[in-house]
Amino acid sequence: MEKHKLTVFLITGQPGIGKTTLVGKIAANMRNQCTLQGFFTDEVRENNQRIGFDVVTMAGKREILAREKVRGNLPKLMIIDEVGKMELLSKRFEEAVRMLVLNEQMALITIPLHTNKRIGLVEFLKSYPQSRIYTVNHTNRDSLMRTISEDIIKSIPKI
Repeated sequence: MEKHKLTVFLITGQPGIGKTTLVGKIAANMRNQCTLQGFFTDEVRENNQRIGFDVVTMAGKREILAREKVRGNLPKLMIIDEVGKMELLSKRFEEAVRMLVLNEQMALITIPLHTNKRIGLVEFLKSYPQSRIYTVNHTNRDSLMRTISEDIIKSIPKI
């Protein structure tokens, strides 16, 4: 049996460990290798309290997370930061992520390390045969940028 080609690259780790920072570094490194589309989440704080998240698109547009829509043709690498409990309140979002993966669209996605309750989409992503999970910690968070970027480059379809 032929080994599955990777199309989904999952990043997980404790809250605050640097998952979003790592995604940003990988995106910057991949800009010349493939087309990027997707978003980062940016924590919004007021008086040292987290009050929510904004979505920052790869083009730099900032919106409230719940209002973000991805439009247009599928890119070579979709970046989604983060698939978690809050994002799954939208069945359309969950279905869009599932379809993205099932259509073998390359995706770089952050997921929670642990959840109190099973999240079906996260379990689907983790068990998908063409996915690889990278767990970020204090020791490897700097070196993972190169490792994940190299794995993505190896998976880019050759034209």
